[in-house]
Amino acid sequence: MADNTNYGDFIRGIDKLTSEQKEVLYERLKAELSRPHSQSIECENAEVIENVSDPEKIKRPRILGKSKPRSVIECCLHCGSISIKKYGLTKGGIQRYRCKDCGKTFSENYGLITHYTHLSEWQWKEIIRGLIEGLSLTEISKNISTSVGTVWSCRMKIYQSIQNIYEYCDSFNSIVEADGKYERISFKGYKDKTFFIDKLGRLPRHHRSRKERIEYLADDYKKLFKCNPHLLKEMVYSSNRKMVGRETIDINHQHLCVMTAVDRNNNIYIKPVTSGTPTSHDVDRYLADRISSDAILVTDECHSYKYLCRKNRIRHEIIESGTFVTDTFSLSRVNSIHSSLDRFFRSKEYYPATKYIDLYLMMFWWLKKNKDLNGNDVVSKLYLIMTGYVSSETRQKMKRITVKELCNRELPIDTKGYYI
Repeated sequence: MADNTNYGDFIRGIDKLTSEQKEVLYERLKAELSRPHSQSIECENAEVIENVSDPEKIKRPRILGKSKPRSVIECCLHCGSISIKKYGLTKGGIQRYRCKDCGKTFSENYGLITHYTHLSEWQWKEIIRGLIEGLSLTEISKNISTSVGTVWSCRMKIYQSIQNIYEYCDSFNSIVEADGKYERISFKGYKDKTFFIDKLGRLPRHHRSRKERIEYLADDYKKLFKCNPHLLKEMVYSSNRKMVGRETIDINHQHLCVMTAVDRNNNIYIKPVTSGTPTSHDVDRYLADRISSDAILVTDECHSYKYLCRKNRIRHEIIESGTFVTDTFSLSRVNSIHSSLDRFFRSKEYYPATKYIDLYLMMFWWLKKNKDLNGNDVVSKLYLIMTGYVSSETRQKMKRITVKELCNRELPIDTKGYYI
């Protein structure tokens, strides 16, 4: 016991924990106590490991199916038919089913992201709790004794599942405020040096000294010195905060537009749409099917919304620059959404790569839709969704998500041909 004061505070704080938090703490302590201290160990709900000479070489015990989160099956997950019957068990003890109509078989946990991992129920709950509370990946990984990469993949699978289930389902027929929020396009994770130099006209945004930048350019240094010395000077001497690459892609198209609309009934539409400022046809393509002709559209002085309003006969109220309210109309709600979005991104340790930004926005949308629930209720609700305790229609939308699919995602925006 290294610190008696911290230990006393810990013991006294147990009484303030909820039942779910006590359950997570209990499972965490069991995991700590089950760590190897001798030549053979046995973990509950795990395989037995014997005759291990070096404790550091012991692999993590494999969690068997009976200790994983379970779900309820009411229909075929392939065709939606309710004519199903039990069809034995898997090797892990999971119930299998067979559809009498389409003849396909599937397991109880088919399509659930909690099934395709070696994490137990308490670890999944702690991951979800960490996401809701805005903990960093490092903090969550320490809490559940796993790697940062595992926590990242679980987080992205949760975000992708939310998108698969809900997509963008809100529509508007009352007073709706719309505006765009601009974020810098990030190619975090791209390793192709040629893409950055030839296409973007800049170096990757890393903290490199001038010497390291020259070493990174290698043979391209001489090429740029002869063909484009001005761009070479920008790459080597400019600050990372400065928007470089202007000769290849203008400043406008080095940002993406997050189109946002919100009404007074908490209906929200928030989606990354295009690089640079969206045109009138972009606005019409994304918002025409969501805003009815009975609605009143409130925007700033951006001209891109006028075409949408004329085409669909929507009343258009413009808030002029320098003013905050016109009659009873304002942009306070959409500005509040943008402020909340900034806080949401800051809580994720690092700004996400652009190819994942639509997943982050979908999770942000889901949290705003459930903002009236307290933290524990949000965790419980999200956990029930991830484990399949949803309607039959929703359950069919839940598909297997792999890390390879996540890593190979394309940019979810219209790049206007700049990044091809």
